[in-house]
Amino acid sequence: MKGDLRDMGIADLIQHNCQDRKTAQVSIVHSGRQAVLFFQDGDVVHASLDDKAGEEVIYEILKWEDGTFEMENNVEPPGRTIQKNWSSLLLEGARRLDENASNAPQSVPEERMEVNPMATNMDAILKEMGGEITGYIASVVAGMDGINIASHSKGGKVDTEAISAQMTMLFKLVDTATAKLAEVQEQTIEIEDNLLTTEGAYVLMRYLPGKQYYVGVVTDKKSGNLGNLRLISRVYCDRLAKAMPR
Repeated sequence: MKGDLRDMGIADLIQHNCQDRKTAQVSIVHSGRQAVLFFQDGDVVHASLDDKAGEEVIYEILKWEDGTFEMENNVEPPGRTIQKNWSSLLLEGARRLDENASNAPQSVPEERMEVNPMATNMDAILKEMGGEITGYIASVVAGMDGINIASHSKGGKVDTEAISAQMTMLFKLVDTATAKLAEVQEQTIEIEDNLLTTEGAYVLMRYLPGKQYYVGVVTDKKSGNLGNLRLISRVYCDRLAKAMPR
């Protein structure tokens, strides 16, 4: 199987292979460099890149947003250099991405200096998040009443108020449908995120803790990457939750 990282990001690729409990080799090429991952019985057990091997390879390639991959099934690993399970690897990778983003220099435009400090902080976080997401168009933090708490759009040309109103309506419909499905199946169903795909865009919505507010992100479908979108939005949800007005 061959594919493009813009269609399936590395985090999604790892999750897919591990959940399917594959034994396989995956070669990933990005900007002339090649990483090789080996999966066995539901975990990624070995990774190599240049002269490196092990967990650090995973953390480095999670930054790759474009490239190609090729998978060959039933290939045994040459050894084991990774001990963590796949979910712990992805969580640590997300934490490192967030840490790198937090250490990046930030500035708030002078005309925004008199805005409520907490709201300004959230707007700045959305702006920073946009810089990490490929194909980014706009993002909002909104309540389930459809009112924006914070917003940002690339170039400032998007009506974020209209976007949040439409997102809220859609999220409520999904919530209602999920609740009915949970009743039929007699079990709890938790929504991790809600993805809408249009002809030209991806629209991702993710609850903040407590489910009173959510983060909505719009990216260009042609240049966007779903794996990147899901991973970065998950990381930044924690930061946005901490910056919420109390």
